Amino acid sequence: MTAQHKPHPLKGKLLVLMVLRVVLALAFLGVIAWSQMRTGIPVRPIFNPLYTIVAAIGFLTILYAVLLARVRNLKLFAYVQLTVDVAIITVITYVTGGMGSSLYFLSVIGGSILLDKRGGFYAAGISSIAYGVLIDLEFYGLLPEEYRMFVSTLGPSWENALTTIATNILALFTVAYLTGYLAERAVKVERKLEEKEVDYERLEKLSSHIAENIPTGIMTLDERSRITSFNRAATELTGYSLQEAYFRDVDEIFPDVFSDLPEPGHKGVRIVEELKVKSGEELHLGFNISRGEGGDMDRVVIFQDLTQMKAMEERLRRDDKLKALGELSTSIAHEIRNPLASISGSIQVLKKEMPPKGNMPHLMEIVLRETERLDLLISDFLLFARPASKTRELVDICEVIRDTIGVFGNSPDAVGIDMEDSLEGEMFVEGDRRQITQVFWNLFLNAARAMPDGGRLVVESGPGAGAGSVEITVRDTGAGISAEDLSRVFDPFFSTRNKGTGLGLAIVHRIVESHGGSVVVESVVGEGAAFKLTLPLVSKGRKGGTERKLSA
Repeated sequence: MTAQHKPHPLKGKLLVLMVLRVVLALAFLGVIAWSQMRTGIPVRPIFNPLYTIVAAIGFLTILYAVLLARVRNLKLFAYVQLTVDVAIITVITYVTGGMGSSLYFLSVIGGSILLDKRGGFYAAGISSIAYGVLIDLEFYGLLPEEYRMFVSTLGPSWENALTTIATNILALFTVAYLTGYLAERAVKVERKLEEKEVDYERLEKLSSHIAENIPTGIMTLDERSRITSFNRAATELTGYSLQEAYFRDVDEIFPDVFSDLPEPGHKGVRIVEELKVKSGEELHLGFNISRGEGGDMDRVVIFQDLTQMKAMEERLRRDDKLKALGELSTSIAHEIRNPLASISGSIQVLKKEMPPKGNMPHLMEIVLRETERLDLLISDFLLFARPASKTRELVDICEVIRDTIGVFGNSPDAVGIDMEDSLEGEMFVEGDRRQITQVFWNLFLNAARAMPDGGRLVVESGPGAGAGSVEITVRDTGAGISAEDLSRVFDPFFSTRNKGTGLGLAIVHRIVESHGGSVVVESVVGEGAAFKLTLPLVSKGRKGGTERKLSA
């Protein structure tokens, strides 16, 4: 409830006072009726002053309730009620012969509750005045006796009258002071509690808002490992809503994660698991489990998606492997290429000088062919080891792709394959044209070998995930790559073919990386594979754009 619509606290106190007034009046009525029946005094409701007083209290209570909704100055209204109460108590005291004088204390207590210490002293003051006047009138015999229901308890002497007045006045102001002090303390404590309650509500809302919007999954488990809370991030990660997850056993959603788990201490237990979520996607999730407060929060589980981190670790591991292998390849290539050139030259000289005899020409052809193959392999090694070029230029990557498609389409490897492209105009990247051509030649060759019985090869271009980048996708309809091999396709010397060297895709990865880009592969077995290359885009121009040399 907002402060604007919050009811005035004095209105509630006045309502409570009205109810108590009626309860006391009814109790007083019951006591008087019982006393009359016990003493044998005839019960005369119409003429009995006490019954008239009770009726007046009822009428005034109804009048107060009607006026409460209309009165704006509630303090003045409270003072009026206190004054009327004191007047009624004075009448009761007169009728009962002084036995009702203790009711003055109730008016003092009510004044302190309604209006704090000031209200208590006001009630004590007017009660003292009213009681003093009543005692004086009683002492001088100025009050009629026919309305008195009981004999007066006052003594005939001035000493008794003054003692009674002084004692009651002192008691009234003492009660006013004590009840006023307690009322003020109660109000202060109530205000502090309200402020703390508001703070607790704000903290609870803030905590709930943070828990719901934090990009990390949070759930709590009870003593029986049932889920008792599930935030928004947990829903997004697992696909289960709070309604679906609430009070379910945690093993139903995260199978085998929490079984045989050691009892978590204050620092928590950290585990990483590869799990299949509701959508069927497999994610690497990291869990941090810590002890809760017991009951519905026996354990607090925080978990997050580590799939991208795992992929990054895998890429770093592969990059380290490629770097080490590249350095080794450079050394080996230089050591092998020189004697290989000597072998090739010597065989060619022997082939010219020696007459054809038996299988010797055929054997020489084999030596020359294999020497040439070894030289190409060494060239791949060198390209893999040192793909960076000292000189870069603005290369229209769309033009390179179209030229490569034209050349590859006429090669024997492309027999039975339909090639098409969906490229957006002209897109310029900064790089080595020959190496970029090598990238797409290797990708086309890899796709063709995945479709030995023919198929369809599509090249598409579009904006990359980052600003100022282009994404090129080479998609085939081949046999696809198994999940087991998918993470190793860019590893050097890894090949699913018996005759493959395993350097084609490793060179693709190395060249793209040296050009500031990235390459990923997606595949479904039986449906084909898609290699997605992302390269930084320098500029995008019209046909006939000018190329200019750039230093590395």
